[in-house]
Amino acid sequence: MINDYRVKIAIPLILLVFSILLITFKGIPKSIDITGGTEITIKVNEKIDILKLKQELEGLADVKELKSTTGYYIVIKCKQENVNIVKQKLKEFFKVDSLSKLDYSEKVIGPTLSQKFFEDGLKALSFAFLFMAIVIYVTFRKPLVSGVIIFCALSDIIITLGGMSLFNIELSSATIAALLMVIGYAVDSNILLTTKVLKRLTKDFDEVYKEAFKTGLTMSLTTISAMLILYLVVKFVIPIAYVLSNISSVIIIALIADILNTWFLNAGILKYMVSKK
Repeated sequence: MINDYRVKIAIPLILLVFSILLITFKGIPKSIDITGGTEITIKVNEKIDILKLKQELEGLADVKELKSTTGYYIVIKCKQENVNIVKQKLKEFFKVDSLSKLDYSEKVIGPTLSQKFFEDGLKALSFAFLFMAIVIYVTFRKPLVSGVIIFCALSDIIITLGGMSLFNIELSSATIAALLMVIGYAVDSNILLTTKVLKRLTKDFDEVYKEAFKTGLTMSLTTISAMLILYLVVKFVIPIAYVLSNISSVIIIALIADILNTWFLNAGILKYMVSKK
């Protein structure tokens, strides 16, 4: 356990800055839900030369191979203007005159609809964060205490987005929904810690901290374990449901970020405040 509150505060702040740099310079990959385009899925019974297919479609589409118990799924995502060229190259690669002869499916999302999805997702995220901030301030009525909790929640989201950038997890309507859940997790653990500390100012801070830490960490680790199991099941049993693995990955990253922001950043600031009092 780190006793110096300055070190506790510094660790999540460094991670926050690193996440901002990742988002700024590397960016976050976006699903066709956000960008618009076509997603083609082809099921094959035997493993194909995926590297050759990627070379054939380089610059035209993103290609992903997913293995399942029933075979292999080849997922191709491309912009709408490239779809005809991509389909022709797929015919040549699989040596068929029509893609209908393959176990083939196609999903198309237009740019207007994808833009609407993205805008509505951002609105939902913004309103959720705004109302959360109002509730926090009304609950504690202390600008510094409320501000720290709100900042921790914002930091959770930014670090999660940084993790998505680092691990190439797509920003989609599903992962935006996962980010909405992040706000709930962030507020829950921070309120637990802050409430216990403020109600027991006469007690030793470390004693109160350890009690809250035990409860909060148990809650977080339980959820992380559940999401990890979901991720592994999807990854190795039903990889075609990769949206679920993306959601679980986002929540795992968010909960790890929340552990650092709650029990290091928020706890460090609270310890400083209590020591000054």
